[in-house]
Amino acid sequence: MKGLNLRQIKLIHLLVQNENYLPVSYYSEKLEKSRRTIYSDLDKIQTVLPAGQLFLEKKPRIGIQLRGTVETKMQFLEQVTATKCETVNMSQERQWQIAKQLLIDEKTVTQQMLAQQFHVSTSSIVNDLDKIVERYRLTLVPSKRGTKVIGSEEEIQNSLFRFCEDYLDNHEIDAEQLFQKSTQELLLKLFPSSIIKAILQQIEEWQHQTDFCFPEHYIKSLFIRLLVFCFRLSNSRHIEEKEFLFDQIKLIDTYLLANELLEKVAEETALVYNEEDISYVNRQLVGYGVTPNIKEQKNYEKYGRTIQKILVNMGEIMQVDFLADTQLAERLTSHFIPMIYRLKMGIALTNPLVEEIKSQYGITFNATWYALANVEKKLEVHFNDEEVALVAMYFQVSLEKSQNGKKILIVCPNGVGTSELIFNKIKRILPAQDIAEITTVDKLYKKNLDNVDLIISSIKLEDVNKPLIKVSTLVTQEDIKNITALYSNLFYSEETDETEILDFPFLKQVIDLDFIYTQKTFSDKRICLNWMIKQLEKKRIVTSAFRKEVFDREAIGETALATGVAIPHASPQNVLRTKIAIVTLAQPIIWDQRRVHYVLLMCITKADRKLVRGVITDIHKIVQSEKQLTCFFADKTAIDIYNDIIRR
Repeated sequence: MKGLNLRQIKLIHLLVQNENYLPVSYYSEKLEKSRRTIYSDLDKIQTVLPAGQLFLEKKPRIGIQLRGTVETKMQFLEQVTATKCETVNMSQERQWQIAKQLLIDEKTVTQQMLAQQFHVSTSSIVNDLDKIVERYRLTLVPSKRGTKVIGSEEEIQNSLFRFCEDYLDNHEIDAEQLFQKSTQELLLKLFPSSIIKAILQQIEEWQHQTDFCFPEHYIKSLFIRLLVFCFRLSNSRHIEEKEFLFDQIKLIDTYLLANELLEKVAEETALVYNEEDISYVNRQLVGYGVTPNIKEQKNYEKYGRTIQKILVNMGEIMQVDFLADTQLAERLTSHFIPMIYRLKMGIALTNPLVEEIKSQYGITFNATWYALANVEKKLEVHFNDEEVALVAMYFQVSLEKSQNGKKILIVCPNGVGTSELIFNKIKRILPAQDIAEITTVDKLYKKNLDNVDLIISSIKLEDVNKPLIKVSTLVTQEDIKNITALYSNLFYSEETDETEILDFPFLKQVIDLDFIYTQKTFSDKRICLNWMIKQLEKKRIVTSAFRKEVFDREAIGETALATGVAIPHASPQNVLRTKIAIVTLAQPIIWDQRRVHYVLLMCITKADRKLVRGVITDIHKIVQSEKQLTCFFADKTAIDIYNDIIRR
């Protein structure tokens, strides 16, 4: 029955169903077409009727009837129905190919070009495009060159997801068939082999591990979502993450899985990804129900006491009862066992957030390092910065739940420069539980502001439904007053010099004039550290094992800050008396690829771990800006430095 279109097949159905003579106007109304079109269709149908068995009888002013036996009519209808299925399949296949050109190949098409390519009328192509728009919810825009897809990257990927889902569903591919060779061959018509294989391999590995639960009923949808995202990413198409860092850390459980996937795909393809891409994949994992598995009782018992010790140590350092947070204990337990395995097996971990975490959550990061250092000997591992940063985020989430800290955005036109200046000036006047994050104007309007409590900006912002404080780029005392007015528990001192509002209640307990050395000259950091440790050993401040541990620590993590100061440290086990050794350098030395002018070597004993958070907080007040460091240390004698800190 080649040559019949769907409308003509519907007309045949109507003729078979009606045994009476009916006028052309009846069929015209039923099919919503003109009488002229119906007459044309009847002529076409007459040519395909079985000769001598069926024919169309036309009676003037009465109507038309399909003449023949019931049996012959039914046989003809079966043939027509088979033709209809063929026609539908051809139409569907054509629409998939058109959708591929628009969504995957990103082509600009014309109706005439498509009509010639698929050997159909332009009206069929118009119908195809309408169905594609409706089925995949995409937006097409016409131009002089033709028709193309427009929309945000997220909208385009959602349309592509629906297209792939429809494509696999129509080929009856379920979750179990995803890993079959035939499925991969089917997908090769759409996507590059390297991306398909990399994602399938990663999902298969995930299904066989025991640390996380992957709901079977979501595997197919998760695969399609990751396939679409990685394919678009390979073409340098990025989805802008809607969440700020202080919202992303709540999903830290699955962050490593997201990073692992993109690492594997990047190894197989030319894909280049960033932190926002990892965060997007992470959101998909959480959204599709990926959760940590509760560990077996025997595994928990193996590390249970160690984990409890860490919780107690962190509680003493941060003055928070972390033992009361049962969810923290569960999440930390799920993370702990694979972490220890990685460290013992020497498996390198990539944590792209580590620098942001160290910068924005410096106090929590350093406190976590001290708490973990207390169990390193027992576990026979050394915690590197990447692992410490991840553990620190579990504690940070718990802190935010218990202390309800405010989340503050600092905005300027380019996100750096003036924002850094504002950030460094106001960070120290905020309560310790508050979180400040730098962002750009562009990101401010694109991301989700639901969890933001306050915005501080150096430029005028429109249509922002959040408390907003506009400050100058230099952050004057008047600006500081406006900011601190939001916090009734903060004391503001009317002084003209901003350094006068600082005090160091904990640092003054551990600073010692005998361990402040000024204008020293060293050629590199190794010589500098060896000299400082030697002074501490002479006064029996540290054990002989302290030196090795400091250098081991330097090998696995950076201790130099961008402001020109290094803060090396070691675990409390090798400290006999709590002291802070300070060295100012006559000439800067290279330390972790940064130029360092000042070195603060922290030595805190187990017995004094309650001082850790306070000491770190006080040190951060000084080291967070170059101006502050210069004020306290530059061209100062040891007695000047000591008195300036002790008298506050």
